[in-house]
Amino acid sequence: MEVTTSRKPAPFLRTFSKDLAFALGGHYTPRGKSGLGEITGIDSVVLVVSKQKHSYLIEIFEEGEPVEGLPVSNFQVVEREDEIVRGLRVGNQTVYDNLKQYLNVSKAECGDSTAVFDGAQRRQYVLTLKNAV
Repeated sequence: MEVTTSRKPAPFLRTFSKDLAFALGGHYTPRGKSGLGEITGIDSVVLVVSKQKHSYLIEIFEEGEPVEGLPVSNFQVVEREDEIVRGLRVGNQTVYDNLKQYLNVSKAECGDSTAVFDGAQRRQYVLTLKNAV
């Protein structure tokens, strides 16, 4: 699995993407001037993280085709106190069902509109999902 960003990401978005790749057991690839077609051809599953006005989007591509999107309205970075847990943890059953075939995702008791993943250096990301059913 590859994780990349939009073409000109802010430094915090690069760090977010690197930590997401770390949590999912994937690899972070800087996008640079590469087109979307070049990036999605790197691996069978590619995540593209982008900022859209006041929210964020994690798009999932499989075999070069967009298959799922995870809109995030906001996220917080907190210090992880427990042992690291790999993968993305979501509280919403529908979100879990939509992502499980593409990502290392597990169902957790973190709230219907919340997702959590553990990054490097004791960082933990708490995502507020947009439009979670």
